[in-house]
Amino acid sequence: MELYKQGAESKIFTTTFSDRKAIVKERFSRQYRNELLDLNIRKERTKAEAKAILKCKQGGIATPVIYSLDLNNYKIIMEHINGQTVNDYLSNIKDKLDDNGELSKLLTNIGAIVGKMHSLGVFHGDLTTSNIIRKEDDTLVLIDFGLSHFNPSVEDKAVDLYVLERAFVSTHSYFSQLFPVILDGYKNAYELDFQAVFNQFQNVRSRGRKRLMVG
Repeated sequence: MELYKQGAESKIFTTTFSDRKAIVKERFSRQYRNELLDLNIRKERTKAEAKAILKCKQGGIATPVIYSLDLNNYKIIMEHINGQTVNDYLSNIKDKLDDNGELSKLLTNIGAIVGKMHSLGVFHGDLTTSNIIRKEDDTLVLIDFGLSHFNPSVEDKAVDLYVLERAFVSTHSYFSQLFPVILDGYKNAYELDFQAVFNQFQNVRSRGRKRLMVG
């Protein structure tokens, strides 16, 4: 295995599994936590991540195929997705004109994926353009459910949307004015009360702006 990247609570390795290119996500111990608490948190978050990936896939959202789940060692072995993160894709096309509507289609599809995910009762927790991969056939694959949980509140859903908006404002400022296209995609895919989520999203956005002004 070869270390690909490391996050706050896990390491990602590249490997092969039954002759297929794969990645291994392994949660490591946090020394500041009580040992028993640490073991329980790592196990439960590994289990929740795998469950979220599977639930989204069963609901029609493209996610990595899970090859193996090892709760005793806090590892998930899953499909390696060939493609480009939406973050990189948007950075590469920022100077190109959207003559054929590809950008609008992409943003609408992002919103639809998030709306469908929330309709399935899944909160992502780290919804950025780095955690969505665009394959060559334009399929969008949602990855990194490490902070996910189930049965999200309206506030949770609003926070997911706000985190995504912040990713656009801070990383893709040249496209930030198009975020309403994502919201339209979300609205058309979300099966519950969109207005409640949208109202709370505006509240979360307002709180975020106040923190930025104070900070």
